Amino acid sequence: MPPLDRRRGSQSSTHRAIPFVLFAAFVFGLVYELNLAPRFSSPSLTAVNKKKKDRYGTCSCDLLYVHAHTINATDIGLDDPNKRAILIGDIHGMNKSFHNLLDTLSYDPSHDSIILAGDMLAKSTHAGSLAVLDFLAQHGPCTDASLSHSFAPNPMPYSHAGRVYAVRGNHDQMVVQWRAWREWFTALELPRPTPEAPEQTGPDGTLAGKPVGTGREFLALIEKEWAHDLAKDPQSASDADEWADVARKRAAGTWRAEWWRRIPEPGKGRAQKDWHIFTDHYWLAKDMTPEHAHCLFSLPLVLHVPEEHFFVVHGGLLPSDPRRPPTDRRQPLAHPPKLHSTSEDIYLEDDLEFEGDSLLTASAEYDSDAIEQRILADPEPSSPFRNSTVELLRVAQEQALLRDVPQNREAWVILNMRGVRKKGKVTRSSDKGTPWSEIWNKQMGRCGGFDSLDVIDSDSGLAKRRSRFDPAQTSEDDASAMPCLPSTVVYGHAASRGLDLKRWTIGLDTGCLYGRKLTALVLKRSNDLNDDIEEDDDDYDDEDEVDDGEVEDAEEAETFNLRLVRKRRSIKNEKKRKTWRRRIEFGDEHSDLQAELVSIKCPKKGNLS
Repeated sequence: MPPLDRRRGSQSSTHRAIPFVLFAAFVFGLVYELNLAPRFSSPSLTAVNKKKKDRYGTCSCDLLYVHAHTINATDIGLDDPNKRAILIGDIHGMNKSFHNLLDTLSYDPSHDSIILAGDMLAKSTHAGSLAVLDFLAQHGPCTDASLSHSFAPNPMPYSHAGRVYAVRGNHDQMVVQWRAWREWFTALELPRPTPEAPEQTGPDGTLAGKPVGTGREFLALIEKEWAHDLAKDPQSASDADEWADVARKRAAGTWRAEWWRRIPEPGKGRAQKDWHIFTDHYWLAKDMTPEHAHCLFSLPLVLHVPEEHFFVVHGGLLPSDPRRPPTDRRQPLAHPPKLHSTSEDIYLEDDLEFEGDSLLTASAEYDSDAIEQRILADPEPSSPFRNSTVELLRVAQEQALLRDVPQNREAWVILNMRGVRKKGKVTRSSDKGTPWSEIWNKQMGRCGGFDSLDVIDSDSGLAKRRSRFDPAQTSEDDASAMPCLPSTVVYGHAASRGLDLKRWTIGLDTGCLYGRKLTALVLKRSNDLNDDIEEDDDDYDDEDEVDDGEVEDAEEAETFNLRLVRKRRSIKNEKKRKTWRRRIEFGDEHSDLQAELVSIKCPKKGNLS
């Protein structure tokens, strides 16, 4: 073929290929947009925006978390009526109040377990936060001092050795980030200018001073300069971010610039917003011991207690992806869970057998269709097979909530979420969007059991669903109950909402830092479902606890009115009160867990001694 003809043939082939390329791109985009192909993501906790050039080097700060850890009832003492699990809201370094609460509860480490709902550190006193870290390191999940500490990409596994457990809060995460960054930065070495080079000056003529060769030396230098300026003029030097910004600009063109460009600075967006130098988070990261850091790095974002069907997180969890309808088949509560395999962390008392055949074991691959058919075929709701299988399905469903809801895999969401805006975007704002706890309770209220059956309401003629495990259970506010069973979330983080009690969520941040209260949820296995817990004469008094909009029926309204009368009668004695107790409902309707709220008064804001 002549050269011209070859070019024409090549162009013709190219033209024929273009439609196929465009069609393939369209199909790939459609598949990706509809989530028909799997997506893999790893939550990022660093200041580095990976869409831009890495300005800060190669610090592995984004790898310092454990997403979720499972503990069983035995680990936290819920297998023994003589033991207790004590769940505590945000401490924020209020160490004296923390120990006052433990004293009020007659805490006994040989019989009691503690679970902290995050934000143990920062915002109060430096010494108080370090003292709380001491307690956690000595009694918590990280008591094996033989394990070497490292901020490398493999955080230590969560250990059952201690009787104190905790999840990480957003303020704890800021400390973790600064500590990880410090360990990376202090080990850096950069070449010094040659000795014969003239002394360098910045754009404003400021002398750069004698060069240093290591990150440790540079941090010591700027920390000393910051302390000097703060002591010299506390007013003008009080804004550390502004001070650092000025120092960064003055360093341009000098040996200092190479060091400053490796120091993160606050900016817009989730990744960069929380990097503020010389804050209490920064100094805690500097002053904590290797044992403290080792312990803090090991804390997971989520604790899951499958035997009692509850989660502990700091910020929150979502029951579904809010960008889609709750009944979308991709939502974990919209269909019975698939039993692919059971994690080693799931605890079941016995392997399941049915008619002599071992159908389910702790490590088997499960035939979900066969399991569902046998549930439907079993006419006895209380049969051992049904009960054991339902427990297995519930655990699988709870794992699916953590795995299949994209927001529940994102560390920032778990640490910071307070609400969800109209288009399904998560927000950390307290006054924007719908509180996530309302979304959780609404959807958990629709759960009708894994074999929910359609029944016709004779009054309305509408199809409703009910659970064969509890024939009386129906969905009153939605005609399409979902094939699931509810689970509970205990959380902190929302001090502005105070004690936030709903059927399937319990918010424990009652603002101790702001001079209000520090609250514990005490769980205990009961010998007798009718056992009484001693309560105060006056009901729990919290300005955020009760809202008129939450009164739904006549009985609850009557109770609410009685509480208002009793509150008025006791107002004269309220200032003398130091402790509040209240019995609440927790978990399944027929659970034999007793749940009690206990709160103590914290010192007024500013009086943190």
